[in-house]
Amino acid sequence: MDTRPSFDNVEVETHLPLSTSSTDKKPWYRTASAYWLLPMFIIIAITGGLTVATGVQLYLKAVCHNYYSKKHIPGVSFSLEPISPDNLCNNPDVQSVTSKFLAATNLCTAIPAIFVLGPLGTLSDRKGRKRTLLISSGGTILSTLVLIFVSNFLETFGIYCYLIGPLIDGLTGGFYALSEASYAYATDCTHPTRRSVVFGWVQGAMFAGFAVGPIIGAWLVKVTDNLLSVNYVILVVYIILFLFYIFILPESLSKEKLASNLKRQQEIRSRQKSWIHSFLYRILGALLVFRPPQQQNDDDKIPITFATKYSPLMLAACYTLLSASIMAFTGVFVLYTSLVFKWSLLQQGYFVFMMGATKVVVLFIIYPAIVKFKKPILALFTKFEKLIIKGRNNNRQNDNGDNNFITETEEKRGERIVVNDENINDNNVNDSNECKDDDDEQMKKELIFEVWVIRIIFLIDTLAHIMYGFATTGSVFIGATVIAALGIITTPAIKSLQTNLIPPSQIGRLLGAISVIDSILRIVVPPIFDGLYSIFVKTSPHLIWYCMSVLLILAFLFAFGIGPKKQ
Repeated sequence: MDTRPSFDNVEVETHLPLSTSSTDKKPWYRTASAYWLLPMFIIIAITGGLTVATGVQLYLKAVCHNYYSKKHIPGVSFSLEPISPDNLCNNPDVQSVTSKFLAATNLCTAIPAIFVLGPLGTLSDRKGRKRTLLISSGGTILSTLVLIFVSNFLETFGIYCYLIGPLIDGLTGGFYALSEASYAYATDCTHPTRRSVVFGWVQGAMFAGFAVGPIIGAWLVKVTDNLLSVNYVILVVYIILFLFYIFILPESLSKEKLASNLKRQQEIRSRQKSWIHSFLYRILGALLVFRPPQQQNDDDKIPITFATKYSPLMLAACYTLLSASIMAFTGVFVLYTSLVFKWSLLQQGYFVFMMGATKVVVLFIIYPAIVKFKKPILALFTKFEKLIIKGRNNNRQNDNGDNNFITETEEKRGERIVVNDENINDNNVNDSNECKDDDDEQMKKELIFEVWVIRIIFLIDTLAHIMYGFATTGSVFIGATVIAALGIITTPAIKSLQTNLIPPSQIGRLLGAISVIDSILRIVVPPIFDGLYSIFVKTSPHLIWYCMSVLLILAFLFAFGIGPKKQ
């Protein structure tokens, strides 16, 4: 039975399994599948959301204690109880110092991560995805232990020992390495035409967790009256996840694939001229994955070979601009809504929950629906194209009076007409070529469809950010946020396309490079947009949204550099 992908029967795609290893006949609990990731990511996101508010309060209390101790002001002892509204720590001077301390913790994580995430991605290509998952989750366990230990003995160790935890997170990759390895795992066991939807599910699971996490964290602190209670929960959860990775999660790469990936990496390293080149390549070489792809072996072929050679670089530029706009929004919206709409902390909490819930709906319902309608759209496009070809062919036949000739180009587009009896003995060869042509044609239309989705969503996201600037009431701002939630589609769509534009042996390296970009942006973006907002805030604070719109419109323009080669 012929099950190859075909636009004559587009419904075939719905039967593609999430796991590509179904031919191995393994039991389900030993079969790698993207479904392993969804509950895991929800749990990870919930634990990350637990400390959104409580983590800041813990650092605020520690900084407050250190601040007043240096001034020799009695009565400000360090405790693990939540801060009350009339507490001495709630003053501008202490919050200013706390803000600087939080920036230092961010740098302690982001700077080492720039040099670690690339090698971790490459390591996952040659040693398996589980290795990176274990390293990053083990680092989170150690950093959480440090935070708990320092908090319980702050008088002994001092406030700056808190920086050890973020430093461990940075050296082991932290959440970015965990995310990178998870996306690589999903790539290994998902068909190229299904990756964007699966990536959307993974990201939707993350947003669902982040939406619920702060509420659970606030409830835990209220019940226990202890800011560290959420960290004890995080410690237990990550220990369970660590054991899950070791004993339960199946490895997504076979031993043969790992050996093949290792051989290719050794070939690349052998071309390095000196140890300095080799060292720099190991640390920052992951970013070179965005160069125009080169010819690969038959067993390591790029899924989409007909894209323009600069498509990976254009996608990287789009992703960088998109991530920069998201980070800028995160750093500004609390200050902006407090100033312009006079929102309280509770109202801002509701807004964050609504924003996360809207993105979950987009990724779990709207985006899969768009992909589902892709099939009839592509089928109609194919029928329309065939009608044009048929009409053109008839015109040529009438003009030339030759009914026994058909061009090679039209054969590749599905006009399977046998015109000479001499071709009968070559039917098997022709069928094989037609199968390959059908696969290429389907992937080409998949590429065109996803690129246009990315372009349209970037344009919608740009308009939504312009609406932020025009919003004079909170309700209009919320309406713009609902529209902007569609922008989250671009993240899984871009990552999915990127995995289809490089050889399978470099998936970990690619996702490591994406994480390196995120780490660099964590250092660069907040100071830039915080500085811009400090300039605009006195006269025209709404101008900050137009600056973010510029990033998105640039991403929209770069998206036109992605697509199939012109024939």
